[in-house]
Amino acid sequence: MSMIEEEIKDFIVNNSIEIEEVNNDTCLNIRKAVNELYGDENKKGLWLWEKLKCFDTIIDKDGWSYINEFVSDNACIVFFNEFDEKKMFKIKNGNDLYYLLSETSGFEFYITDFNYSYLICFNHHDILYGCGRAKKWIAGLRRLNRK
Repeated sequence: MSMIEEEIKDFIVNNSIEIEEVNNDTCLNIRKAVNELYGDENKKGLWLWEKLKCFDTIIDKDGWSYINEFVSDNACIVFFNEFDEKKMFKIKNGNDLYYLLSETSGFEFYITDFNYSYLICFNHHDILYGCGRAKKWIAGLRRLNRK
């Protein structure tokens, strides 16, 4: 069990938040779809965020804490760099996502929905990335002088 999986499973046991582990076949389909939609195979890099195309960013150490505003009442999927953690988790809504992220270590993560209409990433450089529908949202955060 990886450190990330262990932390999330401990969080599930100790809190009253519904978090579901996504099955392996669905995880593979999600990674494939996200890479096809938001990744540029011509870019070099180890991590997906290094290969993103058509994105916007803000640099803010608290950038992760804004994601719940975007996710709102909708379910989302949280996943990680594949060599850190292959498992993915379905989160019921933005508030539950915020609570999970606020109570676990600062690992790099990605958020999407089951339609892959957006991709959000927060990395170890405190950069919040937005692709798809989230690109415009990130631009709006910058206009609000969040960073």
